Amino acid sequence: MKNKLFSLMLAAFFLSTSAWAYTPGAVTGGGVVSGNVRFTGAVPAAPRLPVTKDPQVCGTDKPNEVLLVSPSKGLANAVVFIDKIEHGKPLVVGKAELDNSVCRYEPHVQAFAVGTELHVKNEDAVLHNTHIRLPTSDVFNYALPEKGQIIKKKVTRSGLMKVGCDAGHTWMSAWIAVFDHPYFAVTDKEGRFTLADVPPGEYTLLYWHEKLGKASQKITVTAGGTVDASHAFK
Repeated sequence: MKNKLFSLMLAAFFLSTSAWAYTPGAVTGGGVVSGNVRFTGAVPAAPRLPVTKDPQVCGTDKPNEVLLVSPSKGLANAVVFIDKIEHGKPLVVGKAELDNSVCRYEPHVQAFAVGTELHVKNEDAVLHNTHIRLPTSDVFNYALPEKGQIIKKKVTRSGLMKVGCDAGHTWMSAWIAVFDHPYFAVTDKEGRFTLADVPPGEYTLLYWHEKLGKASQKITVTAGGTVDASHAFK
């Protein structure tokens, strides 16, 4: 059931991010799209995840990070992006990090542009095997047996990637969203996000969360304007 759900989530993401081309260039009169992603209703209990291997390093349990909601109902770790935008500012390609730290991944959700160099680090004195995958192929699948070890990998494909540990640490999970354009963000712990220098025009803004699924809304960006694109997951 988990594998089927993962495949469905990935398929929904790919249907919105494939089969189009992005052209970078100068942006004149760009606007700002910002807002707050919230969770409405009672927040369900999230039992801690039991540790079943290497307790001397990993401890006895880990926090459940699937649904993180602030006291003000802000939803963390939602990916927000413009769907199929065809032109705009250049991509910023640099370095991203994924840490195996006390047998959990940090960060739990992140997003970056195609071409970014991902540094995967083991901060634990125990074997981790970090496995990053797309629906039909592996992106990164390497063992990190030594504390302080770092493996670097340039990510050349876009899409939503699931991260897990193949060394028996079954509770470890994370997500990476990789884009062919620069108009994306991950909400902070209060659910806030900002997309800057968006060319004037009409767009579809998408919101994705690993537990709550996907939502969308139409937005119109005017020259020098600011769009409030807040959204509430129910």
